[in-house]
Amino acid sequence: MSYTNHHILEFLEDWAPQSTKLEYDNVGLLIGNKDREVRKVVTCLDVTSEVTDEAIALGADLIIAHHPLIFRNLSRITSSDSTGALIYRLIRNDINLIAAHTNLDAAAGGVSFVLADTLGLRNPRFLKTDDNGDPDAERETGFGVIGSLDEAMDVTAFLNHVGTCLDSNGIRYSGSPEHISKVAVCGGAGSFLAEEALRQEADAFVTADLKYHDFFTESASMLLVDAGHYESEVPVVGPLSDRLRDRFPEIEVHRTRVNTNPVNYVFRQQPQKMK
Repeated sequence: MSYTNHHILEFLEDWAPQSTKLEYDNVGLLIGNKDREVRKVVTCLDVTSEVTDEAIALGADLIIAHHPLIFRNLSRITSSDSTGALIYRLIRNDINLIAAHTNLDAAAGGVSFVLADTLGLRNPRFLKTDDNGDPDAERETGFGVIGSLDEAMDVTAFLNHVGTCLDSNGIRYSGSPEHISKVAVCGGAGSFLAEEALRQEADAFVTADLKYHDFFTESASMLLVDAGHYESEVPVVGPLSDRLRDRFPEIEVHRTRVNTNPVNYVFRQQPQKMK
């Protein structure tokens, strides 16, 4: 059986309906034709020049990304602009593009659920549910996840656990709880959920993109952790790829091998003491 972008969009709609996206977002088919046949797919967090190179080399028909390449209104598409150059290359190479962003953040089994699973949290549930004002909504959606560790950890052990699980080169944090058992998470920028994590008595809240003043939490009893935007979201690319393979076994699904994290870290070396 042959499949098209329309079938991929139906699959994503069943998992992460576009109606659940945040108002500012841009998701769905961003480049291409819904009737285009799909035989090879590349999944990724970000569409970059290197990911585009990879898709071209693989002969991919479609890229499915978490972050939308086309986010703000475009007045022109030219090769002199970085975004325009990528769009231009994708079109020239007949590669279609679909984005699943805040709708995948809001989905059960989406970004934050995968982050919770990566950190080994048990009995995960939405931290904050959102029925979009519809009392007859057929599915639960929301943002963030809260669950529990199998065994309580101290702060140092937990920070090492997060760094190891997310392969993070740098973690910022504040707070000093006695132990950590109940953990809230939100993949990507989740500072808006910090108060909810506190209200639900989480011992730690793991998210990303925290500003300086965000670290002044209302209580030192909660550990606030900024693990990095890329690090907290990229785990979802694996389950996305697996779900696509399960649903469309005839399609080749390639998880990108490109690390698209634009952030680098430098660590100050301590001066050696004179002997």
